[in-house]
Amino acid sequence: MYDPSSPLLRPATSGGAAPAPEAKARFAEDRLLDAVIWCEIAPGNTVTEADAMDRFGLTRAAARAGLTRLGYDGWATPQPRTGWRILPVTGALIGDVLDARRVAEVALNDVKLLDAARTELSQIAAVLTPLHDRPEAGAIASFRHYIDRVDGILLGALNPFTARHLRKLWHHTARITRFLEDPVRGRLFHRTDAPNLIRAALAEDGAAIHAARTNLIDAQQAFFLRQLLHSDAPLTPGSGLTGHVNQAANNRRET
Repeated sequence: MYDPSSPLLRPATSGGAAPAPEAKARFAEDRLLDAVIWCEIAPGNTVTEADAMDRFGLTRAAARAGLTRLGYDGWATPQPRTGWRILPVTGALIGDVLDARRVAEVALNDVKLLDAARTELSQIAAVLTPLHDRPEAGAIASFRHYIDRVDGILLGALNPFTARHLRKLWHHTARITRFLEDPVRGRLFHRTDAPNLIRAALAEDGAAIHAARTNLIDAQQAFFLRQLLHSDAPLTPGSGLTGHVNQAANNRRET
């Protein structure tokens, strides 16, 4: 979600030769990140190198490289003698991600699209209209694919440093959404911002882009809150005041 490029692409190899070690490591990193974002590895779970090897067909070296990368990028933390603990989804994390997006997505207000991007956005707008209210699983998947492509086009118009930061925030949002959705009960997040966002981007109307993105973030926050209120999970130490104190202590150690 939110990433226009497949996380499973490997660097090309020539002449049918076996992939280089660097390519294997990169594949492992991308595959494990994809598994985390889409909750194949559930938030809060602990993963060992052996688990990664068995589940994703990786060599030990590739599994180690992939898990280390998850740790480096903040998606997991090493646990002595037990493996790597995947970053749990908490209320504090949700709030931090949404607050960061409110700051970072201001960069989208000034996007200038090339002709090819403008043409593609117009084509996507025409495709999204009949898909918007379709309840079938295939229609929902197609709708989300095209929505992600819209975000990818906007991301491609940013400078690479801003785009990298914003992509990670969108990855976090995708994981939170996936974790909190309940398909069995029909509790899915459905984006409604696309028509206004596309019109604003084509018109290069910064204020309208900002309004569309702000409305999206507000809608996601409301959905996350509703889903949390449906949860039967008990509050644990680390909630409320204790959580803020612990986070403040962590921030002091990092500075």
